[in-house]
Amino acid sequence: MTISAPGRSATLGNIVWLLLAGWWLALGHLITAILLAITIIGLPFAWAHLKLAGMALWPIGKMIVPIE
Repeated sequence: MTISAPGRSATLGNIVWLLLAGWWLALGHLITAILLAITIIGLPFAWAHLKLAGMALWPIGKMIVPIE
């Protein structure tokens, strides 16, 4: 995952996203990760949810797949 340098409009969009939807979406991923981490089978899925929680907080300007 690479992070490009966001401009002012992207930063403003991230702040609006964080206030309106990002915090509860990240909280849902965090709770799901905790519940999945209880079992050994769920550990990889818990790790994926932790990555998604970070993406849910500040999504604008991040790439899901690295550019090669």
